[in-house]
Amino acid sequence: MLFFQPEFRNQEGEILNVVDSNGKAVGYIAYLYKGENDLYIMGQLDNEGEKQNFIDITSKYIDGLKKSILGSEEKEMNLSINLGGEAIDVEQGQSQDQNQSQNQSQGQDQSQQN
Repeated sequence: MLFFQPEFRNQEGEILNVVDSNGKAVGYIAYLYKGENDLYIMGQLDNEGEKQNFIDITSKYIDGLKKSILGSEEKEMNLSINLGGEAIDVEQGQSQDQNQSQNQSQGQDQSQQN
């Protein structure tokens, strides 16, 4: 299980350490924004074994940032999340989560009908 641990914050952004249940830092995520049009999100994961947990926690956080800063419009954000120099597709993780949720809901609906 991973958690966010605040490191730094000001009016234009924030840096959050991503720590495991032992309090050891396994990565970070940071964002900067300027007005309602520019959102920059950067992140790094150091422990490959935590990749899926990192995607799960950061994808929901990024989705919330996008909604709160850019609004409901389809404005683009600048996103760069890496694992050992290799880009991680966090947005793909969001779509996988949504598909799993829908599949689970459908499975529950089917079992209730039987």
